[in-house]
Amino acid sequence: MTQINNVNSTNSMNLGGIDLNNMSPFTAAALVQLEIAKTNKDSAQRYINEMKAQNDQARKYMEQADALRAINTNPAYAKYNLPENIDDLKKTLNDVEYVEKSYEKMEAQIADGTLKPDKNGLYKLDKTTDTKLHDFVNKAGHDNFPNIVRTADGSFDDLHFKYELDDGLKEIKQYKEYLTSLLKAFEDGSIPQDMLGKDKKLDIKSIDNLITALQHKAENCNSDNQTQMVKLQDKMGQYNAFVSGSSDMIKTGAQLQQSILKS
Repeated sequence: MTQINNVNSTNSMNLGGIDLNNMSPFTAAALVQLEIAKTNKDSAQRYINEMKAQNDQARKYMEQADALRAINTNPAYAKYNLPENIDDLKKTLNDVEYVEKSYEKMEAQIADGTLKPDKNGLYKLDKTTDTKLHDFVNKAGHDNFPNIVRTADGSFDDLHFKYELDDGLKEIKQYKEYLTSLLKAFEDGSIPQDMLGKDKKLDIKSIDNLITALQHKAENCNSDNQTQMVKLQDKMGQYNAFVSGSSDMIKTGAQLQQSILKS
C-alpha cells in the first residue's frame, strides 16, 4: 500500500513518492482517492483468493464424502476382512495386482493357444502367483472368492478350470478396487487408520458418521464464502465509489480551470 506522508504538515505531502503540493488540489485529491480505491481492490482480490481456496476445500470434502459413500454402499465391500494396518494394505494391494497380471497373462495365452490345459481341463498357476493368491484370499475371507475357493472344505489348490480363471479374475479385480478405494481414503485422512485391524470389517455406521462430518465441513466452507462475498461486495462498492470520486475531482478541476481561463 502506498504511504501518504506529512498529510497535516505545511511541508511537502507525498503519495508514493509524488509531492502532492506540486499539483492542483483537485488532482491531488483524485490521486488520493485512486490510492484508496486500489487498497479496496487489493482487499477484494484477497477475499476472492480466500473464496477460491474455500471452494477448493469444499470440493475436496465432497469428493472424499462421495468416495466413502461408494465404499459404504457396495455390499461386497462389507464382507471383506480388513487388512491389519496401512502397510499390510499396501502389500496386499501389490500382491493382488501381481496375481491380476498373472491371470490376465494366462487368459491371453489361452486365447492365442500357447497355454494348454492338462488332461483334466485344468490350468496350473505358477508358485509365486499361487502363494500370493492364497495369502490374500485367506486374509480377506474365502467366501469372497467362490470361483477361486471351489472345494467343500474351503481349501483350494493351484489348479483351475477356464471358467474359474474367468470368474476368479473378476473377483480379484473387485478386491483390487476395494483395496484401492480404502488406501486412498486412509491416505487422504477420510478414514482413520485405527479402523483397520485383524478380523475387522468395515464399520458402516462409523463411515456414515465420517460422511456426515465431511458434508458439514463442506457446508461450513460455503457458509464462510457467503460471509466473504458480503465483504467482497463492500470492498468493490468502495472501490467503484473512490474511482468515481477521483474522476469527478479531475472533471471539477478541469471545469474550474476552464472557468478561470475564460474570466
